[in-house]
Amino acid sequence: MSTFEIEAILLSLQVALITLMISTPLAISLATVMARTRWRGKIVLDTLILLPMGLPPAVIGFALLLMLTGNGSLGSWVHETTGLTMNFYPTGAVLAACVMTVPLMVRILRPAFEATDPMLLPIARTLGASRWQGWWTISLPLVWPAVASAMALGLAAAWGESGATLVLAASLRPHHMGDTTAPVAMVQALLNQQDGGDAAARLALISLSIALAAVAISEIGRRRWRRRWQSSLRPAGLSARHK
Repeated sequence: MSTFEIEAILLSLQVALITLMISTPLAISLATVMARTRWRGKIVLDTLILLPMGLPPAVIGFALLLMLTGNGSLGSWVHETTGLTMNFYPTGAVLAACVMTVPLMVRILRPAFEATDPMLLPIARTLGASRWQGWWTISLPLVWPAVASAMALGLAAAWGESGATLVLAASLRPHHMGDTTAPVAMVQALLNQQDGGDAAARLALISLSIALAAVAISEIGRRRWRRRWQSSLRPAGLSARHK
């Protein structure tokens, strides 16, 4: 395995882990709000949160470039205020991965929070627990298998995100092999006329292995949450049906 392949794998791993650290609490918070709040116009917020799932990833990358580079209003303001400019790593790659990963995790977590008994938190508050304590000690532990499932798929999505990162890499980084994430490096390897196919095949195999492991872990978490949810319904009369 060449140096640029190892560098690309390590960079992808760093991007995926940083993305997961940012996306997990954000997705849990958004899923909780979407599942537990009711107000007029909330569907607009729900749509905006999930919108990246329906957009081409390249559009996400292009939008990030317009907003955060020196040519965009937000990017110009940040540069004038702090002197910072967005580069591919870590800012660009992590932002692109977060934008693509958070909606996927929210989509998985929202049904889990919706399935929890809404009376648990009011009962906990009558026993002296604050809203935060009730959520942290009751709601979150009940959906923890679903959180693990969302985290596994989020890690795979952050590792394999290529559309937005390709757009960012084309504009923010020189075309140096091994200096980008694994999906981008695989494309660069295919464009290389000297042994590029072998390098691309190795990167693809590693990405496939990570995806298989992540999906398997996600499915295990989903099944555990489903069994926990079904067991919570049995006292209401479902246990007799399973005998």
